[in-house]
Amino acid sequence: MDWFSTAVGFVVGSFTGAAGTYLADKYTDQRRDQAEAAAANALWREAFDMFPEVMREMQADVRNPRLAGVRDFFVKSSGSTVNSDRPHLEYHTDVHSNIMGAIAYLEEVGYIDDITPGNCPKYRMRLPFVNRLKAGS
Repeated sequence: MDWFSTAVGFVVGSFTGAAGTYLADKYTDQRRDQAEAAAANALWREAFDMFPEVMREMQADVRNPRLAGVRDFFVKSSGSTVNSDRPHLEYHTDVHSNIMGAIAYLEEVGYIDDITPGNCPKYRMRLPFVNRLKAGS
């Protein structure tokens, strides 16, 4: 066997192996991305199915041009007041009887974070959640 044939066989074999690995990784990544997108869409639909009034109100709030950039919100009764120097949203326990269940769900799936500084529950919407509410998807 000559050295040239061996070298060509080595190069072709190496290229074939590398190309096979690249293509396998590429298509595995695409399948994984599709599965993750499907799971995220299922969580989103579930949130709207379980808490339609709360989700629609949040969607209306983030789409309101006067409230652009406001991501913090308090959960309280309509008759109480909050002393805050920053703009914020409010969702009321006497308007939405299931608001605390909605909050627990949204926090569990990673859409919001609890940032309560004192007695009144305060939350911050994560940017991907806000963007999805704005998009209406």
